[in-house]
Amino acid sequence: MKKLLLITYMFPPIAGGGIQRTLKFIKYLPHYNLAPVVFCPQKAFWKAMDYMNLELPYVKETKVYRYGINRLKKYFDLRYNKNFSKHPYFYLLGIKYLWFMDFFSSWYFECRDNALKIAEKENVDYILTSSPPHSVHLFGNYLKEKLRIPWLMDLRDAMFNEPNIDFSRMSGWIQAHIEGYYEKKFYRNADAIISVSQPILDSICNRHPLLDCERKTNLVMNGFDDEDFIEIENRNKRDKLIITYTGSFLGRRTPEHFLKALTKLSISKEIDARDILIRFIGHFESNVLSIINNYINLLDIDVIGYQPYDKALAYQTDSDMLLLINSVEKEQRGNQILTGKVFEYLGAQRPIFALTPDGPLKEIITKGRFGSVVSPTDINSIADKFKEQYLNWKTRGALCFKPDISYRDTFTRKKLAEKLASIILSF
Repeated sequence: MKKLLLITYMFPPIAGGGIQRTLKFIKYLPHYNLAPVVFCPQKAFWKAMDYMNLELPYVKETKVYRYGINRLKKYFDLRYNKNFSKHPYFYLLGIKYLWFMDFFSSWYFECRDNALKIAEKENVDYILTSSPPHSVHLFGNYLKEKLRIPWLMDLRDAMFNEPNIDFSRMSGWIQAHIEGYYEKKFYRNADAIISVSQPILDSICNRHPLLDCERKTNLVMNGFDDEDFIEIENRNKRDKLIITYTGSFLGRRTPEHFLKALTKLSISKEIDARDILIRFIGHFESNVLSIINNYINLLDIDVIGYQPYDKALAYQTDSDMLLLINSVEKEQRGNQILTGKVFEYLGAQRPIFALTPDGPLKEIITKGRFGSVVSPTDINSIADKFKEQYLNWKTRGALCFKPDISYRDTFTRKKLAEKLASIILSF
């Protein structure tokens, strides 16, 4: 069996949707003649932590090496324990690591020699780096130069022109151009470039025509693990239409357009707000909570904190409608966003109500008959589409939902791990 060194920042006990991609890779890659060895931080913190994930059988069976990040200990304490969104220390870190993409590049400078020793000790055949944070690819570039073995870089988000970066701010402009410099370097040296979204790959090829990126780029979407949804039960008719959103709101994403549309319908008495319960489940920043609180007396809203992955999935299956919000318009590169949450929702087999522009996210939902899609910031369109679904529920006691199950099954984590393995083993 070939050995793969997987380098990622997002790994348990860090929790949230960002860890699921790498977790499921290590679960299923051994089925396809690849043994993952994980290199991740020892002292990492995030807005959500879940130590139970360390007890997952396939995690316990995987070799995991943890080093660093001592250099960010103060940052983690201020940002996640004391909840400072801004602090003078952050600016000092920014000045120190500005040229290296992000704060997390300090992990690379602290631990790159450890990564090299592990790669040599384990005699690995391949390197896979998975971002964000995008500075994790510094490890791959370094190990490629030292070991001369295939390096594959995995992008969950775009490096350049990332939709959640505010280019009107000087910091966003600087960050984008620094990452643009590094991505060109990485794309030249990497043996393969993998991403969750075709628009991200198309953007790479269009911006770097001289690097022969089309030969290197590969689409491996996120997916759902069908083993997580073995005990799905049919929903019974009930008095309230339960709408559930799980996750967080990153960058420009906001619940405001959806809540404003439902409030509009309620005020005009086109819907009865007493019929509806909206649940927001996850870790939300203060600005998002402030928006939700503006509507909490107008609509029946339940804000539930971060839940472990299995409980979040249980909330999804115990819903009538799953809310998906990508409130970034196409001209702001919102078409690049293919959130992993949509695949969890496919696994839950509940109708999706999606606010998203044209792009692969809309195409998947529409093609598979997985729910309704509406322009993300058009209040009137959101209201009209929701009213249609509400009246359908009011008449029938349940939403009409006839998904294409065969298409849904193409997004299982096992099938996607098989595709990744075939790419890796081709080198």
